[in-house]
Amino acid sequence: MAGVGIQVKVLKSTSITAEDVVGRSATAKDGKSDDFRGGEVDEDRGDGLVPLGVRVSIGLAEESSQKAYETHADSSNPEDEDMSDAGTEVTGDDSGDSSSSDGSVESILEALKPQEEKHVSCIQEAQLSPDGKCIFTRDYERTFSVYAVGSDIFEGQMTRPLKPWARFVSADPIWSFAVDPRFDANDGGFTTVLISRRDQYISLHNALWDTSRDYSAEEDASTTEPVNISYKRASYRLVNPLTEKVDAPLSLAYSRDGTSFYAGHQDSISVFDIECPGYPKGKIRTIPSARSTLKGGGIGFKGHITSLALSPSSALSRTGVLAAGARTRFVGLYDPKRCEEITHIELPGKNQRTSMPCAGVEGYNGNGNCEVHWSPNGNYLYIAERDSDAILIYDARKFSLALGRCAGRAALTKQRMGFDVFSYGGMSDDHEIWAGGVDGKIRYWKNPHLREGAVEADEVIQASDGPVTSTLIHKSGSLAVAASGSYEYPGVDGDEMTRGKRRGGGHNPRYTEWGCLSILGLGN
Repeated sequence: MAGVGIQVKVLKSTSITAEDVVGRSATAKDGKSDDFRGGEVDEDRGDGLVPLGVRVSIGLAEESSQKAYETHADSSNPEDEDMSDAGTEVTGDDSGDSSSSDGSVESILEALKPQEEKHVSCIQEAQLSPDGKCIFTRDYERTFSVYAVGSDIFEGQMTRPLKPWARFVSADPIWSFAVDPRFDANDGGFTTVLISRRDQYISLHNALWDTSRDYSAEEDASTTEPVNISYKRASYRLVNPLTEKVDAPLSLAYSRDGTSFYAGHQDSISVFDIECPGYPKGKIRTIPSARSTLKGGGIGFKGHITSLALSPSSALSRTGVLAAGARTRFVGLYDPKRCEEITHIELPGKNQRTSMPCAGVEGYNGNGNCEVHWSPNGNYLYIAERDSDAILIYDARKFSLALGRCAGRAALTKQRMGFDVFSYGGMSDDHEIWAGGVDGKIRYWKNPHLREGAVEADEVIQASDGPVTSTLIHKSGSLAVAASGSYEYPGVDGDEMTRGKRRGGGHNPRYTEWGCLSILGLGN
């Protein structure tokens, strides 16, 4: 991609309809459908990377009504408690088009209707389904949403709003979710997601259907509202045995075969059997004794496990190696089959407990791990932190030394800023790192593991006017997903906040929050 100029042009978006996505048949009760027509994109992107000029964006409508749809959202820390909603109101950006009013009772009532559906809250995290047909998001308003990548995504030139196919609103903040690695939109038996919420058991949901009810043919033709997927198919209990308090995990990850999953919480990683709801079948402790002031006599580490990633299967490990990152700036590697630690490190920086030489990361410091990803061949681990402009690169075969870092990411914020690793051919040594920044730009690094020290981005793409909290690359390489969001306070001179939804008030500071989800086309 080096040397190839990338310019993104907003030309088109797509809506989700029953015809575009799923045929709501009577078999929906069992969560099965044979007519999910998710996006079929070009499987051969070629060597170069330039945009196809396709962008699917929440909040974008026709030019005459763009103001009414251009709502945005954000949260500084998705794992913290939500800020007060006292005094919530909609700004001028969320008001309807008053020019259409004729003074009649009907027009007045229409103008007075709430415009909540036009507001898009801050997207805190986004993930792509393994089959590439769905996008999953969790946001500041405690909503879990599912969007479909339509088969008509490359057709036409007009911009249309992207609407969720399914969603549900939680009473408690959503802390983490994980998608079944066997996810297939055409097979209702493999369309599930795991969701972790504050003070609740881990729950399993069908991501496409409300499996608690039947669907009729008449309803299929008339229903336009998102499917309610709040029904829990199963629950998995994670309870502190000393206090009997529900210990909701901050991170979730499936095993490679999808038959079990891992939940990261305080000083531990619990292992569950997906077919056996209830208590965990095993536990990986990050420290032998939680009461030890010496952190287990120098063995292990303390802290909430905020990120989990399982490496691809290899000749050395069929089940892969489980990487776990903690808020205390430690990262450990574990054998998920034997539930044992392989090794762990402390990330370099001013708060480092031990002194370890790390090439090209002198003076680097973050504020707690937020995401880890393996390279496609399982040899390299990429680590991102809050309040950090870098993504650290480690060789798992010599884990005590950092090879370098992807520099200039523009992510000096406590907000969770995700990234993605992409490779052609799955297990290829060549791969790319895609990450967003608070400046609304997506940066791309090609094969950073082959270089040392501070590796600058090969290309930069302007994707949003707010922080890009998640950047995802479709498995075909033809599409990029950019989820963004922010919250803004009034200026020092009391400047009026003109976009998004107003929140706070009273004894709490006033601010606005907004978000946006975009799909970018990539090609020759």
